[in-house]
Amino acid sequence: MQRRLLDLLICPRCLPAEKPLRAALREVRAGEVVEATLTCPKCRTDYPVSDGLATLLPAGATEDHYNSSDRLAGYLWSHYADLEGDPDAHRAFPAWGELFAGADGPVLDAGCAVGRLAFELARQAELVIGIDRAAGFARAARTLARNGRLGFELISEGELYESRTARLPDEVPRERVEFLVADALALPFPAGLFGTTASLNLLDRVPLPRLHLAELDRVGRKAGATLLLADPWSWAAGPAQPEEWLGGCRSGQGAGFGRDNVRRLLERLGRPPWRLADNGRISWTIRHHRNHFELIHSDYLLARR
Repeated sequence: MQRRLLDLLICPRCLPAEKPLRAALREVRAGEVVEATLTCPKCRTDYPVSDGLATLLPAGATEDHYNSSDRLAGYLWSHYADLEGDPDAHRAFPAWGELFAGADGPVLDAGCAVGRLAFELARQAELVIGIDRAAGFARAARTLARNGRLGFELISEGELYESRTARLPDEVPRERVEFLVADALALPFPAGLFGTTASLNLLDRVPLPRLHLAELDRVGRKAGATLLLADPWSWAAGPAQPEEWLGGCRSGQGAGFGRDNVRRLLERLGRPPWRLADNGRISWTIRHHRNHFELIHSDYLLARR
């Protein structure tokens, strides 16, 4: 973890109180915190930094083991295969990145998975922080930030695999990017820190979607801020109970379509409210094997205040 982040982190378990963490450093190397313990002076919770990766989860939350090796490989393909010229790859991440032209930093990429959007945004911001609850995803993204490349085994068919490598272009300023294990429902950052926030394909995967929106609103600046929300609105009872959905329901708070409901929530509940600057749809794919791809259409809302 970059040492400069130490002054930006707060205890996620004490929210809404914002309690800065105290660091007991055990190993620091070239401005990187390699081994440390971050402690909240109020609740006395210890948060570890191990091999450079900080884990800051709220009470009751556990690391997301969503990422099996095959799932991780599928996301690495989805995020980086276009950079290798794979004819089946999509180009959604450059398209999402272009939406932020002129946006200000620091930048938060909530639910960053294996990090491609964070690297796209590093082209224009001095500090980009990606968070994900899946430690394997965050660790893979951090390896790319440090080494510029990461090898992985991609399933071809059945028990057959092929070796692939995710590579970042040399011109990407990798030193501007950091990744943490954290929860999108309890962001370990103070209010108003970020000039730009992004949440891609996450809102329908969290148990409390409205709380996720509230957290994005809390950490965004009160003026001169940009927020990008993109989602396919794949509501399901596993991630969140139907009464918590923000779309796809016949009645209640989720009546109607998620795209329309979330837009109204941003305009009404934001403090101060957000205004819609752009909206549209971007398609992307995940590869399951060489003949099986999952196509996803994500509606996006770009808002400013």
